[in-house]
Amino acid sequence: MPEDEELPEEPLWDHVVELSIRLKRILTAVFVAALVLSALPYSLSPYIPLVNALPRLLLERLVPQNVTFMGRTYTIQLAQYSPFAGFNILFQSTILLGVLGASPVIARELIAYIGPALYKHEREALKKYSLVAIGLFALGVAIAYFIFIPWVMRFLFIMSVIVAGNHGLVAFSDIGRLFTLIVKLLIATGVMFEIPLVIYILIVYEIVGIEVFKGNGMKYAFIASLILGAIISPDPTGLGMLMLAIPYYLLLVAAVKLGERNLAKKKRASAKAEGAERAVEAGAPTAGVESQQ
Repeated sequence: MPEDEELPEEPLWDHVVELSIRLKRILTAVFVAALVLSALPYSLSPYIPLVNALPRLLLERLVPQNVTFMGRTYTIQLAQYSPFAGFNILFQSTILLGVLGASPVIARELIAYIGPALYKHEREALKKYSLVAIGLFALGVAIAYFIFIPWVMRFLFIMSVIVAGNHGLVAFSDIGRLFTLIVKLLIATGVMFEIPLVIYILIVYEIVGIEVFKGNGMKYAFIASLILGAIISPDPTGLGMLMLAIPYYLLLVAAVKLGERNLAKKKRASAKAEGAERAVEAGAPTAGVESQQ
């Protein structure tokens, strides 16, 4: 489709029907991916499905087995306080595996739905930015998994054993709520690291002026990063907030710099094209006169 070609606007009901069809495809893909990935063997002897191993892998990696405070070591034990805790954990694991496995289909259906409303170069940019978005989400999840959540878990359990005092109590935690918290923190951190890409797109397409990020703009952006990190982090000391805010702010600075550079390049290319077009228009009458002579 040429960039200046406009498709006839379809009735609202046609958009609703198309959206429902694509949502059905997405739900079907999530359901199939959830079934397949959940049944994949994490271990063959004995057989342990991946859906059973995922919670254990997250909990064993992110929840400390013991914490030391004031020279005393306290054992951490997970308990199931609700008879539905195991079911809820398996259900969340199944949905998580389904969404991850069906993510290519989800991206394809969303791009196909909004594609007709975009120009050709916008559709190409959307595909390119989709890969960047996946990478940034994975980066956020990795930071949460390897750095942020282990610190938060250790700190929260230290706070709980302070209550135990010198009574030598064992620190217990509800396994269902703990797993839900871990999944929320992983997803929230991944989504947080998508914002620099949004800022970059807004700058390059001149939806937001680059002057917004000049002067005190980046100072306000840093403060916003701290606030966002504080909202996500359940750690009241501020260290968890900094663990998220610092890499996020560095990504934001990089996004603004790249956006400014590519915007300037885009404007230079546009000015060069306009200059060439004016030169051609200015030379057209002269060429016509010479041909007549």
